[in-house]
Amino acid sequence: MKRHEVSDPGHWFSQRQVDLFHEKLVQVTGDQAIAREAGRYSASPDVLGPLRSFFLGMVGPEYIFYLINRIAPRFTRSSRCSARKTGPREIELTVAFNEGVRENPSQCENRIGFFEAAFLLFGHDFPEIVHTECVFKGGTVCRYLIRWRPSLASRLLLAQRTCSLLLLVALLGALYWSPTLMGPAVLLALLFYLGFTMLSHHFERKALLSSLTSMRSSSERLLSQVQENFDRALAVNEIGQVISTRSELDGILSSVNHILHTRLGYGRGIVVLLDPQHNTLVLRGCFGLSPEEEERVRRIEFPLASGAPRGVLVSCFHTQQPVLVGDIEDIRLQAVPENFSLIHALGVRSFICAPIVCEGEALGVLAVDDASRAGGLLQSDLNLIQGIAPVIGVSVRNAMRLANERRLSDQLRRASEHLERRVAERTSELSQAYAELELLYDSVSHDLRTPLRVIYGYGELLLEGYGDRLDEPAKEYLASIISGGERMERTLDRMLDFSEVKSARPTLQPVDLSLLARRILADLRITDPKREVSLEVEDGVVVTGDQRLLASVMENLLGNAWKYSALKSCTRISFGRNGGICYVRDNGEGFDMTESEKLFTPFQKLHDGSRFGGHGLGLSMVRHMLERMGGRVWGEGVPGEGSTFYFTLPPADAP
Repeated sequence: MKRHEVSDPGHWFSQRQVDLFHEKLVQVTGDQAIAREAGRYSASPDVLGPLRSFFLGMVGPEYIFYLINRIAPRFTRSSRCSARKTGPREIELTVAFNEGVRENPSQCENRIGFFEAAFLLFGHDFPEIVHTECVFKGGTVCRYLIRWRPSLASRLLLAQRTCSLLLLVALLGALYWSPTLMGPAVLLALLFYLGFTMLSHHFERKALLSSLTSMRSSSERLLSQVQENFDRALAVNEIGQVISTRSELDGILSSVNHILHTRLGYGRGIVVLLDPQHNTLVLRGCFGLSPEEEERVRRIEFPLASGAPRGVLVSCFHTQQPVLVGDIEDIRLQAVPENFSLIHALGVRSFICAPIVCEGEALGVLAVDDASRAGGLLQSDLNLIQGIAPVIGVSVRNAMRLANERRLSDQLRRASEHLERRVAERTSELSQAYAELELLYDSVSHDLRTPLRVIYGYGELLLEGYGDRLDEPAKEYLASIISGGERMERTLDRMLDFSEVKSARPTLQPVDLSLLARRILADLRITDPKREVSLEVEDGVVVTGDQRLLASVMENLLGNAWKYSALKSCTRISFGRNGGICYVRDNGEGFDMTESEKLFTPFQKLHDGSRFGGHGLGLSMVRHMLERMGGRVWGEGVPGEGSTFYFTLPPADAP
């Protein structure tokens, strides 16, 4: 048992502490029946404290036992007590133990001593107490039968009433037998009556004054307790207002410290919070300290690493359990020597540490002390601080989250501004590059077209005018020059088409792709009328798009299908729509799906150029044209078995 635990009315001792105390008391006194004497001692004013005033405010000791079920919880948490009146001055008390409680026999004697002491408070003799049933002797409860004799005041009142009766008898007797004796008899009886009346009134007045004095003392204590509870409730309310009106962490801690100091009267206190970057507790707020003392406390290190020494504050942070230190000498061995020296130099005698916790996560520790308080801090102070610390934890967490949100918002704002600048720069660069590309296309189309025509034109003239003079190799060379020039001119035409596709603004309207497919396939059949073909075109495929761009899309897709199926014995081409997705399918050369990403890259060809002509821009143009109209395209193929190209466009009724 610690000294502050004994002096703290809010502290409850464990059964182990009670047993050890009884053993030590018996050892020191050598009295095996000391438990009953200890129970009698409990009636002393130093032990009962405010309960003594409560008891003396009653009319007599019997009323204590009438209210025993309300009074008992102030003395023990191990049992329940009830009373039953069995006679004029006789009461039966029953003590039933709570589940799991294991007392020792000496505590029965201690209870008997306490029951006896209750009568001593009112000037009674010791009552007669019979322990009729005991749990330590096979009973289910402890039962006590209490009988008592009347008090002196009751006896004087009885004597007063007896004298009044004798006075009346004396008067009647004197009148009947001897009128001459009437005067002395009446006088004598009257004197006895007045004497007993004065004594009775004296003791009644004395008892009444004692009761009134005790009631006044009890009322004053009650008012003091009410004022203390009011201050604590007001402090909690003010802390709640601080949390709801402030958002900055330093402002919140400063206001909370001010409330603890002014409203609750704690002399000094500190708030240390977790610094996750350095894994330490750092001082974030304090009150009651001079600037020099604050600076000394701020230099204290509270490392949280596993190998670091653990003081009281660090242990409180890790265990998330409050700590009441009644005497700092009790923690001398546990504390870090440097920190203990500082605490001792500051004059700290007792202090409380409560973890600042929110959502199960420890954020810091609140520690308070009061050097001006003579008796030190008590369990009631621990309960109060333990209730305030989680409220501080909520405010700290909210302030941290708000600070993080503000910091993140600021970072996002700066990033957004930087991104906008970069986008503007890139847009400017792209616009310039696009203009340069347009200039390049125009240069290619105009500046290169004339020299190309001169090259392969003069080649044709040379072949026509001097062909009979040239040998066969020379004729083949000229034919290759002419063919290459023609291919180069067609490539220039496709490049111009690609440029126009990227710059043209589409005009969206309903377009019948079925009609376009039939017209394009009919034109393709004219180019190779001897080829065996099988064509399937679904009717009524209508989409929303640009008429000119869609015509180019269908020409490229159907043209590729016609070209790459030329080596088949029978060309099969089909066009239709399935679930809103249009498709062009053929049984041509197909392609390897591992190279499907190259399909839509400009100037990329997946097949041998000697077998299948082309410039490698068709599918790239198809993708750009469909994307400009809000659609997309992809392909699937199997080498040697054909391919299918799918594309999507908004339906005809789309806005």
